[in-house]
Amino acid sequence: MIQFDVEETRVGEIQVRIVHPLREDRAQCAVFYHGWSSSGTLQLSRAVLLAAHGYTVLLPDAVHHGARGTLPDYYSIGAYEVFWETIFQNQKEFHALRQVLAERGFGRPWVLGHSMGGMTVLGVAAACPDAIRGAVSFNGSGDWLLTHLFIQARFGVLEPRDWPLYDAIAEASPLHHLEALKDVPVFMTNGEADPSIDPRAQAHFAEELARAGGRAVRVTYPKLAHFVTTNMMDDALAWMEAQEADGRDRS
Repeated sequence: MIQFDVEETRVGEIQVRIVHPLREDRAQCAVFYHGWSSSGTLQLSRAVLLAAHGYTVLLPDAVHHGARGTLPDYYSIGAYEVFWETIFQNQKEFHALRQVLAERGFGRPWVLGHSMGGMTVLGVAAACPDAIRGAVSFNGSGDWLLTHLFIQARFGVLEPRDWPLYDAIAEASPLHHLEALKDVPVFMTNGEADPSIDPRAQAHFAEELARAGGRAVRVTYPKLAHFVTTNMMDDALAWMEAQEADGRDRS
């Protein structure tokens, strides 16, 4: 049984679970985004681990997930367009989540996420870098066009160059916002054997962000597929705490 206080609330249309640590610190908060076909509820164990380190954690359900309805088949070719539209919607809805935190007296949140959530957090960081403390992307990608190509090859999707979402993906891709991301602390993890979100796309993004002078760290895990392991969570938390300490030293 979870001993942490888990609050259920709604932010507009968004169903949100808030996991409160035993001792709440208004300077430490996070938003954790779930992956495709998952839900906020299924991230509770990860949120509890963050809460054990003092973070208040928001777990939003993405549109078409959890309490916001489900798709008949998340892995049909017809659902592929919804995948990208969900990422775009997550980006838009971050502002409402940020507002709730501000109203409760919290500072800038960390944004973390797995898979689709790991892509979302890099998109949020690119769109509003001044509104977050930093981003942690588990098995995600910041090169969205390259990921689009890899997903097509992996799942047998075929969208032509004139596909309506192509330009939207290209425009919103974090790879095309390196200047905005340059001063945002970013931590990225990828399983080297991930068949779902090909790690080569994240590797390319990390290289380009480093070339632009970004504050990014990327860690890969041999033989690991599309999973968030305890090692990943421990590595991310250690990195976050180092960033927090660095911020205190500079203040």
